[in-house]
Order: sequence, then structure tokens, then C-alpha cells
Amino acid sequence: MSVQQFKSKFCQWSHTQYPKSRHGKFKDSLNKVLNNFDTINTNSQIMIRDLTNSENLNINYSSKEIIVSPNIKRDCLYIGTIMPSWDRGLEKYCYDDEIYGDISWFFHFSSQYVARSRIINSIAAINIIYGRNIDFVGNTLIKILKPSDSALKDNLITEFEKKNKINKSYKYGSREFNLIFWIESINALDPFINRIFFNYMRACKLFESGFSEEAITSLDKTLDVVQQYARERMGINENSIVCQRDFTLTALGVKRWEVESLLQLYKLRNYFGAHPSPSKWWDFNDVFSEEEIEVIFEIIKKVILKITLHEKQHRIVEKEPNSWTQWFNKNAMMLWDSVWWEKIQKEID
Repeated sequence: MSVQQFKSKFCQWSHTQYPKSRHGKFKDSLNKVLNNFDTINTNSQIMIRDLTNSENLNINYSSKEIIVSPNIKRDCLYIGTIMPSWDRGLEKYCYDDEIYGDISWFFHFSSQYVARSRIINSIAAINIIYGRNIDFVGNTLIKILKPSDSALKDNLITEFEKKNKINKSYKYGSREFNLIFWIESINALDPFINRIFFNYMRACKLFESGFSEEAITSLDKTLDVVQQYARERMGINENSIVCQRDFTLTALGVKRWEVESLLQLYKLRNYFGAHPSPSKWWDFNDVFSEEEIEVIFEIIKKVILKITLHEKQHRIVEKEPNSWTQWFNKNAMMLWDSVWWEKIQKEID
């Protein structure tokens, strides 16, 4: 059903971009792409990039789809991952360059979403365990096209080792085992989990840089997505934001004093972050100490770990699919909502 809804949505969107005489050509082109999706999925891309702010982290992790390890100089971490190659070779299915451009851009963004999600699984876990605010937009980006066959992981290892040293005899301590648990538990392919960690890690970076008010706003956004998750996945649907937050946190087993702190966060966000403060606008850091804000960070970290485990136990978006064609057919509308322009165009155009 998802892929049929996606086709309908994409064609409806094309009607706002093309004259009526070209609507049928767009629809035919999109159908050809989707009818040949198994052929498109015969190739995958290997992506390798450096992680900023990762110096002195001696992490060695390897799974079916991802590798994390220091570079040869050991001055930063590199990450390598396997992603679908959905945007390659689509021109032969499309009527003309303009239609090809729109269709291929959607599939480019969708492939990028998969790669970023896999990277977020790792950098979010590093943030949780090591408290390090890492970004994947560094200085190095390598993409290599390879066949989607049994040698794909070996190809990833080969390409990765051209820049990095994989320690195959690395001995894990308790901290590293904890890190691995969270890398393998976090599923950023789920847009709720992706958005939760995006906003939480942004809050961490802002707070580290001294932007406390902006950090508060990002923390509140984090909880807002948690509340959206609870509404859709946990059946908690209260009328007011405050009640939704209260019921969600209580259902997750958050202690009462912690719930009260996060209800206060919403007020802080409204007074200082989302709107110009009518008083004490110079003195946020005097009114609220760094220690008080750090307590809020710790409570929210507990909340997002609880949500991570809830998603793991009630998984809807498969994390490591055997067939990307089947995965896409099931999650096409999720990708449409996450990566395409339709929603933002309705709001700001």
C-alpha cells in the first residue's frame, strides 16, 4: 500500500510542477523506475567519511553494514557504510532530463537518508556513552559503486582499509560493550528516532558552545518528537501539550520529580527560546545555572533511551533489510514525508 500511496503523492506533486500535457509522461517514467527497482538494487554504494570532533577515541566496531575505526594517524574516527544506489542509472527509464532530475533527486535523498541513519546510529551511541558531540560532515567523503552481492562487505573492508587501520584483535571493555549495545539498538531509519537524536545532539552542541537558551529550545523539540512518537506508536493522545508530555513521560516510567522538570522545560522554551523574553533577556545563565540545565539533559537522555528500547521492541521500520526493494515498497511514504519538498512547500511557499 505504501508504494501505491507514494506513486499517487509523487504524481500529484508533479501536477504542480509540470503542464498537464506532461503529467502522463511523469507517471510513466515513475512507473518504469519502480517496475525495475530490483534491477536498480543490483548495485550498492559504499560511503566512507571522517567524523569531526572524534580525536582520541579508540573505537573499533564492525557489523554487516558499517565499520567505525580510527584513521591511520589515529587523529579522528572514520565511518564506512553501505547504502542503496537508488539514484544511479535512472535516466534510461525517464522521458526527459527534467523528469529524470526530479525523480532521481527523490531517490538520491532517500539513499542519503539510509546512509545518514546508519551513521546516526553510531554517533548517537558515542554521544550517549562518551558524551562526545560528533558530526559526520567532515573533510572526507568517498563514494564507490559496487555490486550488491556476497562480496559487498569485503569490498567495504577493502576500501575502508585504504585510509584506516581496522584492529581485528581489539579487546572490548564494559564501556565498549555498552557502546555496541546502543549502536545495535538505535534505529535511525525510523524517522521518529532519527529526529529525536538529531534534536538532542544539536542541543548538546549548542550547550557545549555556550548557547544555553537555544539548547533549551532543541531539548524541547526532542521531547516534542517523543510526544509525537507516543501519540502514534503508544496510543497516548491527550488534547494539550502539557498533558501529552505528562502522560507520555509517566507511561515511560519517568520519576515524578523528573516529569515536573520536563514540564518546566516547556515553560522555559516558551519564555526564553521560542519567543523574545519580556524580561531578564540578558540573564538566562544567571537565572538558570549550568548544573540545573545539565540535570535536564540527563533526564532527557534517560527518556530517549527508553524510547529507543520501546522502538526496538515494537519495530515498524526494519533496520537491516535483506531486500531493499521490499523495504522501499513498505516504507516509500515514510521516505516521502521525510526527504521530499511537499510538506515544507505547503508551509513556506
